[in-house]
Amino acid sequence: MISQRTQRIVTFLAVFLLLTPPAFALQLPLSSEAVREAYFLGQRSDEKTALFFEAYRRHLRAPKSGPFVSMVELFTPYAEAVDVSRKHTVGYSAQQAEQEYRGRGNSVRIAVHVQYTPTYRPATVYPPSQQSGSEVQRASAPGKFWKGFQIRLCQAGKTLESRSLRYEGTRVGTGRGSSWPTGFIAWLEYDAEVLDSSDDATAEVDTPDGQHVVANFDLIKLR
Repeated sequence: MISQRTQRIVTFLAVFLLLTPPAFALQLPLSSEAVREAYFLGQRSDEKTALFFEAYRRHLRAPKSGPFVSMVELFTPYAEAVDVSRKHTVGYSAQQAEQEYRGRGNSVRIAVHVQYTPTYRPATVYPPSQQSGSEVQRASAPGKFWKGFQIRLCQAGKTLESRSLRYEGTRVGTGRGSSWPTGFIAWLEYDAEVLDSSDDATAEVDTPDGQHVVANFDLIKLR
């Protein structure tokens, strides 16, 4: 039988967990201490840094045909600070990280990674040995491929209004000094204040061939 003392301890812990806010809950704005911590985490650029970003990624399964929405990433202000630090490892200081964060403000970004497939690609996407340099350039241009995707971030059944949208082509090298297009990344940016940090946020992608892709993020578990 469980003793009364054990029961009291279990009850106390249950109440404590209910009343204590999560250690990694989304916090706005970031304190100087949080920015400094993000700076050092990014500067590590090691396994710990990689594991941190995995919590902000959703890897998706490839479809039988059509474009492959392979991954969706969500960058909170804290994750953004880690990412910026990771990309500036030479001559980048904690003071600069603080200044850049204050200048950047609090925003949330989502990145939707789309890969071309044998059943969905620009007509000119072939290995460089089979195409001319001008064809590679045309295939990597924005074109109509990007316009057929509908991407949104939702909470409580409502679509949040983004403040910017841009596309970035992705390429793979051939080892011969050239490369060819592999897909693109769609970046959407939102004011962080429009998100409810106590609720899930869901990224939804509708592809031109009728796929409906969903990536869910529990903001309580993100920082």
